[in-house]
Parts: sequence; C-alpha cells; structure tokens
Amino acid sequence: MKKTFGPTHVLILIALLTLILVPRPLAGYLDLAQAEIRSTGHFKFLDIAPCYASAAERIPWRPDIYERAGFAYQNGGDYSTAEKFYRIALLHHALSSNGWMAWGSAIYAQGDVPGAVAIWEEALKQKDPDPYVHAYLAEGYEKMENYAGAVQEWKIFLQASTDNAWGHYRLGLLLMATAPEEALPELMQVAQLDPDLEPTVQGLRTALNTAFLSDDEAAHFLAAGRALGTLGEWNLAAEAFQNAITTRADYAEAWAWLAEAEQQQGQDGSHEIEQALTFGPESAMVQGLYGLYLQRQGKPDAALAAFHKAADLEPEDAGWQLALGSASEQTGDLIAAYGYYFHAVELAPKDASTWRALATFSVNNNVDVEETGLPAAQKLIDIAPNDWKSYDLAGQAAFLMEDYIDAEIYLKKAVQMSPTQAAPALHLGMVYMQTGDRDKAYSYLTLARTLDPDGSYGWQAGRLLEQYFP
Repeated sequence: MKKTFGPTHVLILIALLTLILVPRPLAGYLDLAQAEIRSTGHFKFLDIAPCYASAAERIPWRPDIYERAGFAYQNGGDYSTAEKFYRIALLHHALSSNGWMAWGSAIYAQGDVPGAVAIWEEALKQKDPDPYVHAYLAEGYEKMENYAGAVQEWKIFLQASTDNAWGHYRLGLLLMATAPEEALPELMQVAQLDPDLEPTVQGLRTALNTAFLSDDEAAHFLAAGRALGTLGEWNLAAEAFQNAITTRADYAEAWAWLAEAEQQQGQDGSHEIEQALTFGPESAMVQGLYGLYLQRQGKPDAALAAFHKAADLEPEDAGWQLALGSASEQTGDLIAAYGYYFHAVELAPKDASTWRALATFSVNNNVDVEETGLPAAQKLIDIAPNDWKSYDLAGQAAFLMEDYIDAEIYLKKAVQMSPTQAAPALHLGMVYMQTGDRDKAYSYLTLARTLDPDGSYGWQAGRLLEQYFP
C-alpha cells in the first residue's frame, strides 16, 4: 500500500521545525507560560519546577526565575535542588528577601541548623530585609540553645508585628527559662491575642504567680521549669533548672528536675541525679524523680524503694501512691498496685489523674472491671467530660464486660471527640467484630491503621485486618 504524507505528518514536521528554529528566549517564555499555567491547576510542584528551571536558563535577562524555580522545588520537598537555584539566583544578584528566607528554610529542613542561621544572619544584611527573618532566626537560635539570641530576635520581630500571638508565646516561654519575672507580660499578651492558647497560658501564669509569692529566685526558675516540662518544652525546662542551680548550687530539687529534663531529651542524667541525692536525700521530690530514673534503667525493685521513701516523706501526696502503683505493676505485684491506686483515689478524689490511673489499671489487667474499672471510668467522665480518653476507658471497660451496646456508645463518643486518635477507632472496630458488623469493623480498623501506621494501635489493627479480612 502506498503511504501518503497526511495532515498528521505535517503537524509533526511543523513541531520538529519549531523546536529546531525557535530561538531560545522564545522557548524560555513558552516554558515560563507553561509553569504559570500549571501553577494555577492541580499539578504537583515538582512538575512545575523544571519549567521554571528551563525558562531561567533560556531567558538570561530574567534571573529572578531562578528563585521561582527554587520556590517550586522547595514546595515539592526537594530542598537540595531548591538550595542550588537560590545560590544561582544570588550569583545573578536576583535573590529577594523572601528568597533569602526560603534558602535558609531549605537548609533548615535538611537538618543543618547552623547553616540555616548563617543564611538568615546574612539576610539581615541585605537591603530592606523581611521582618520575619528575625522570627526564623529566633527559632534557629533556640535550636542551637542560644536563648539570649532567641529572646533578642523575638523582641525585634514583635516590634514590627505586635499582634503576632505565636511570637509573644515563644518569647514568653523563653523568658520563663531565662528571666521568669519578665515572662508574665508576654503571656498576658498571648491570652488577649489568641483565645485558643489562653488555657495553656493560664497554667503558666498560675505557676509563675505562685512562685513569685516567695523571694527565692532559684525557686522561681524551678517553678518555671516544671511548668515548661508539662508542655513538653524540655529543652527550655532544662535551661530553667540549670539557671536555678546557677543561682543556688546545692538546690537538690533543681538537680533532680534537670536529670529528668535530660532524660526526656534522650540524655543520661546520671550525674545530675547523683548530685540531687547528695544535696537532698530526704527530699520527697528527689526520691520520686530518682524512682522514675530507676524505672527507665529497668530497675523496678529499686524504683519501688525510692517511691516508698517519697511516700513516707509525704504520705498525703496522691502522686507518690500512683508512682508506687506503677512500680508495683512493673514488678508483677498486681494486688499491691491495686491498693496503691485505690489509696490515691482516696487521697485525691477530685483529681482526674487518680481515677484515670485506677481505671487504666483495671482495664489493662482485667482486674475487677465491673466493680472498679467501669465505675472509675464513669467517675472520670464526670470529672473530665471533655477528654476523649475518659470515654475510651469506659468503652474498653464495657467491652470487657461484654456490654457491647454501652461500649459502642462510649467509644463512638470518643471517636467523635477526637477523630484523629487511633485508640478509640481500634476499640470501636473490635466492638463491631464482636457484634458481627463486618463492614463497620473493617472501616474502623482501617481508620486506626491509617491514623497510627507506625504505632501499637495501628499494628494491632493491621493484625486484625490480616487475620479476619484477608
């Protein structure tokens, strides 16, 4: 059959000739147009970035496009390539204030905090630097434990952004660790600017105001550090405890809390706990924190002895009874553990933590669930009705009692209150497995595995899915 040269071949030929004959700048503008079209659609950033990169190479009088390529690569998660394009933009004197900040962020995202800080410091030397560079620097300095530098940068930033609640919050936390007497005004600003942070800030302010009833500066730092620890800000807590020790070298409780802060950050803490025991062997707090240290060392019997000493020194403190219960569980003495948890409830009947510990012990060990576990969980709901864990515990207790109707009610409430938590989803899925509702069981078990892919709840859900839904 004779082949003909049809319209399709003509279009192909024209396209090839265009690619050969069109000047590079025109091709560059086509690349740029393609990038901008894709930017308004549903394309991934890494599909857009090469268009900017190609355009920048083909349009030499538009070096600003190198920076735009860097932005696209960075938004797509390719930080090393983004960094390359920021460097090229700098060589062409086309790096903007936003480009400097983004360049530092790309380095920061790769774990090089000092490198990022160096870029941001250089950014401040440029003409009309963006005020947010100070906020970036503050974060970097804090990571490097340059707390004085972080405080200074936040203060400069807040001069230009007085209504930035997060800046006031971070500055308030830093001041708690370094100068507690200056922290309250910042924390009060946060409460006014961001109602969502008000409960957290209120707890910090209460801790500081209580501490300020004493003239003991070291005690101010200790109280501030403990409050920071409750927020998980253990790096700043450690700084506060260290400042307490600097103020008073033989402050046993500060040494003990410094040991705790270091262990929370994956450090050893052995020297600090030894110092605490040297300066304050008769301190209940020191003995209690020593007990926690021993538990982490895998020495439950020695931890139990330390908690006993703490409880003897402060027999009315429910916290030591909870610690004794936990240590007894570790040693396998469930009868003793039950007694300690129950005594904690007697000492602090209005404290949610005591009821939660008793309910958790009963459910986890399937001990007297009907007479202890479920009533404790129901009491916990009365005390802490806004906590999903209260309903989750009640649901687990009902499940163990084979009361699947109430279990479903409690667990659906827990899921509704916190839809991103895997635990109630897993437990609700187990309820539906028992009641024969396979569709709902599959749905909630899948949800639990999705929400906690690398954790214990996700693992349990995965095993059940593999076993019952192959």
